[in-house]
Amino acid sequence: MKTTLPLIAALLLASPAFADKVTEQIELGIEAYNDKDYQAAIDELQYAISQIQSKLDKDNAQLLPEPLEGWKAEDVEHNNAAMAMMGGGTHMSKRYRKGRESVEISISANSPMVTGLGAMINNPMLLRSDPNAEPFRYQRNKGIKRKERNSVEITLMLAGQILLQVKGQNLSDEAVLEEFLAAMDLKAIKLALLQ
Repeated sequence: MKTTLPLIAALLLASPAFADKVTEQIELGIEAYNDKDYQAAIDELQYAISQIQSKLDKDNAQLLPEPLEGWKAEDVEHNNAAMAMMGGGTHMSKRYRKGRESVEISISANSPMVTGLGAMINNPMLLRSDPNAEPFRYQRNKGIKRKERNSVEITLMLAGQILLQVKGQNLSDEAVLEEFLAAMDLKAIKLALLQ
């Protein structure tokens, strides 16, 4: 561990993009560690990790599309704390509105929960047990389309580790869900979130 912390700091400091408060916190953590003040080291490094997570969340928020013409978007919500309680991973969502119509896009990645849902998507027998669900494909990605009264939900599995859900309520035309899908860069999502 003694050699790992200085190595991490050296790598971060080598990049001008990281020459900010995060690197200062890492340096303070290393100083505290070297002084054998382990609790202070943990506090400083946890603060740095939370700052890095915030930056990552901000970068990942760009993966969700801008609103379609006539639609308005709410702020992106991140729920990584809840994912941590379920074994880890990333989760973010964004809601779009147009009058009474609403669409919510959510992305979950690198979580045991995603793996479990992937098993359902890949098993036609499990799909048959739900009369409201049917197999769905989009750009070679397997998924499920589920309809209930005023809602339609498309769930896609990307690269076996990323769950993309697009759920609409009170839609005048459910084709708008595929318009939202078309506004997303699935390759960029995979590149950013695959571990």
